[in-house]
Order: sequence, then structure tokens, then C-alpha cells
Amino acid sequence: MKTMSCLLLLASAVAAQSQSAPCGSPSAAAPDPLPSGRPTTVAAKAGAAPQSKDAVAEPAVRSASARSGMPTVAAQIQPRPPAPVRSSFACRCGTVGAGSLTARSDSQEVPILTGLAGSFRFDHVLVRETTRFSSNDAGSLVVGVGRAGFGSDVVSPFALQSDSAPNNFWYERPTPPQLTGAYDLVLNFKASSPLGDGDASNFNSGTVAWEVCGYNGPPAPVK
Repeated sequence: MKTMSCLLLLASAVAAQSQSAPCGSPSAAAPDPLPSGRPTTVAAKAGAAPQSKDAVAEPAVRSASARSGMPTVAAQIQPRPPAPVRSSFACRCGTVGAGSLTARSDSQEVPILTGLAGSFRFDHVLVRETTRFSSNDAGSLVVGVGRAGFGSDVVSPFALQSDSAPNNFWYERPTPPQLTGAYDLVLNFKASSPLGDGDASNFNSGTVAWEVCGYNGPPAPVK
């Protein structure tokens, strides 16, 4: 249920411009497993052995610690509490093709995730030019990630039309752009000339793949 809740926070875009789907999260991002509380094999064997006089004479604190499976801690030292387990980690991926860039202006926003909660915490954002963008009319082209209407305020723009595609990419661990409410996440394309004629694109090839990973953090305190 936690995973589903996090995936709902990574809501897919309603626009047909971006093809969005869940993608697997790295195993390294999974939270540490909780201790089971069961004694280890060695401890179980020790419990089955006859009790010695020294064991009978153990202080109550030591005996209680052994029964709970916790190491003995001096009374004046406070053990560190276990770290809280964060909400389930989730990723969302998609692609945007050159045919989606049809704006008559030199910039265009393509929605990728809608209704993203302000409590969402980014682990990382990856944007990659999987197929080189090319055009006979449009000039230079860059792409960034940000909130709708706010430019590239999440991931800085980087240049497309690279000969190194599909190895042309940008990877960033952004801070949340806001902590309350919700917002739409977009790819922000900007060229040196119009991207299209309003119906068709001035780019005859090109694909950008995007990946957004993170988890639902605690909501911001209400004043």
C-alpha cells in the first residue's frame, strides 16, 4: 500500500505528449530492514545450555538486555533510537519525442507529472537524449525540468542535439521547489528559433527520456 501511495504522488501526465510509466527503483534506495527481534543462532544455543552460577548472579539489567536481544549498555549511556523508516521509494519514467515540440515560440513546456505533492522528496532526476535531435530550421535546443510556469527551477537546462547521444544526459539531486500544496512537473524546452508552426514540429528527429525517483517525506508543519 505504501508503494502504491508513493506512485500516486508520482502521478502520470494527462497530456499525450509524454509517455509515462512506472520504472524500477534501485535496490540501494530500499530502507534498511527492521530487526526481527529473534535471537541469533549463537544466542539460542547459549540459552539451551545449563545455567552457570555466574549467569544466575548477573545483574537484572544485564539479564533483561540479554532476553531482549539487545547488547548491554551502561546505565549512564543512552542507546541511539532506531532511525525512522521512510515512505516507500518509487520511480516514474517516460519519453518525449521531437513531434511533441510544435509551439510557434522558442520555448515549450511538456507535462510529465501532474499533481505532485509538496511533501515529495526527490532522490534524483535523470534526463537523457536517447535519440539525437535534428532540424533543418530550428537552431540550438536545451531542456530543463521545473514546475509549470516557473521555468527550469528543478533541474538546470542542458544542451541537446549532441553527437554523443544516447550518452548525452544530465543527472541531478534537486531540492524540493515547494513544501506544501501540489504542482505539475514539466520538461522545459527552449530553442534559438520557433520549435514548430503550431501543428507540426521543426525537428525531424529526437527523443528525450526522463526519470524521476523519490519518496513521500513528512508534510510541512502547519503554523
